[in-house]
Amino acid sequence: MGVERGLSGTESTFEEHQSLPSWLGPALVALSVPALVVALVAVLEAGGPTLRGAGLVVVIVVAVLGPIPLILRSTLRTTVRDDGVYFRFSPFHWSERYISFEEIEAVRRSERRAYQYGLRRTRWGWEYRPNASDGVEIHRTNGPAIFLGSERPHELRQAIEEGVRRTRHG
Repeated sequence: MGVERGLSGTESTFEEHQSLPSWLGPALVALSVPALVVALVAVLEAGGPTLRGAGLVVVIVVAVLGPIPLILRSTLRTTVRDDGVYFRFSPFHWSERYISFEEIEAVRRSERRAYQYGLRRTRWGWEYRPNASDGVEIHRTNGPAIFLGSERPHELRQAIEEGVRRTRHG
């Protein structure tokens, strides 16, 4: 774990980088193949091999397969520093998100169903899960709850709780 100095000059008491599971890329490609085959058959049956048909197939292939490299480069960086919790789900966040210790009402270790990776809004708050079913729920005074997936949820929860204690007790 160790202590690291962050970009803002504050010390980091926890840092974790996670990426999506390695099997997800091949799975996405395999799941895309039927849609590509159907599109190719539909274009060829509609008018045979034409320049317009070839252009349409290229557009469909790019639309179906194009987002996969972006998705596969997704990473969640979670850092607990002296002043709060920072997280960034690249490439979807342009900059780090921040939760100050003052706005944290409660933090608890939690588990989500497997195979629901990514960034999503739920009825109770936001979930950031690149590759972990376990994580921590952060309940805030102003704003929806945040679930941060973690391969080290116990350490993450401890670092957040320690920061909250330090902030409240001076």
